Amino acid sequence: MCTELSAQQDNLVPLTDQEKLALLKFRESDTLVANWYKDTANLIKIYRRYKTEVAHSDSTWKNDQERLQRITDFGYTKKFELIPLVENLYGNNELKKGINIAAGVSYLIRTDRATILFDTGFDLDSTSYVLRYNLDKLGIDISEIDYIVISHNHSDHQDGWRWINNKTFVNSNNENILSKIKIYVPSDKLDLKIASNFSHDPVKISEGVFTMGIIEAPLFDVPLTQEQSLMFNVQDKGIIIVTGCGHQTVEKILQRYDKLVDTPVYGILGGLHLLVQGKYSFIAGLLPWEPFTILDVNKKIELIKNRNIKLIGLSTHDSTPNTIEAFKTAFPGEYKELKVGDWLIE
Repeated sequence: MCTELSAQQDNLVPLTDQEKLALLKFRESDTLVANWYKDTANLIKIYRRYKTEVAHSDSTWKNDQERLQRITDFGYTKKFELIPLVENLYGNNELKKGINIAAGVSYLIRTDRATILFDTGFDLDSTSYVLRYNLDKLGIDISEIDYIVISHNHSDHQDGWRWINNKTFVNSNNENILSKIKIYVPSDKLDLKIASNFSHDPVKISEGVFTMGIIEAPLFDVPLTQEQSLMFNVQDKGIIIVTGCGHQTVEKILQRYDKLVDTPVYGILGGLHLLVQGKYSFIAGLLPWEPFTILDVNKKIELIKNRNIKLIGLSTHDSTPNTIEAFKTAFPGEYKELKVGDWLIE
């Protein structure tokens, strides 16, 4: 276990006495939490590292928002088709057509000119290749995929990068086709032993498709998360934002959109990380002992409703059932369920 160093030695932001008190009360809140964090010095260092990352991320966010320019060469696509290949956490997806249900997120998205795999889900069994299994069950040829975009470096979205070496991307001729697929990753510090592309700023993937650029999300006791979402400009409708986990927060996703695009957003699909499930849950920007309630969810809903969007669908992977019900109630005509094996076509 780590031991706490002085602020001068480790360059971490120090805690106030009030923050230390809140931290220790959190550890003492029950036996499970106490077993997680037995070392007081290490727990304090975790909190100090989190505070340091918050300060760094706030500075990066401010600089990026001031520096980034509007996208002028977006282009458009007439076709937008999205099918969840992996999309489950709370068990509110039903098995159909022999399709496997697993944790995490993976969406296949078709446009006029490209087929994009957004995230790769997670396999509890490293030999099951649930992503490939579901593609085969749905009759989708693995060779159709032109691009792989990973939203962020969490295992439930990139499967520990095991798909690089296993049989997920082997075609009918028993050839691994990853070298033919352009791969976009959320960090330049990954050593994947395969050609990949990283851009901190928004980058054009294909005609009518852009990333939103990296937005940092400090998470308590989790390495700093760098996450990117996708934007699809659908002709005669507008831009659909597709998110992975939404650690960036609804607020920052919408603020980044406003910085890049001067037209109203048409839709938002994917994870927004709105977990209302008790004291062990947390959302980007909150500490583990800070409550996140359905009232907070309603505030996020109001931010989105003010955009007058026409399409909304939440990932069941990282939104609790009460959150999803709140969104369905708020958007009775606009809400679309994201179910494994069901095509969403705009």
